[in-house]
Amino acid sequence: MSTKKQRSYLRNLKIITDRKAPPRKTNPKSFYRDLVGGMKAGDWCIVKSKDRARVQAGISKYARGRYSFYQHPEQDGRYVFTITK
Repeated sequence: MSTKKQRSYLRNLKIITDRKAPPRKTNPKSFYRDLVGGMKAGDWCIVKSKDRARVQAGISKYARGRYSFYQHPEQDGRYVFTITK
């Protein structure tokens, strides 16, 4: 006998296995997925230092292994994001 208590809201769930789930009415949107999805090798942009962490986190999810992100050699407080593959 199990000593775990089942949560009350879980007792009310009915699992349906005899048909498909209904289709979604909305699609999850992602600014970074749309941005990176349209970029090809050699495309690049400049990112301000205050936006660096946010942009790098978003891009790393959708461009994993095919981008470069480095400090701009001539402009202080700016970074360069480049698609490499």
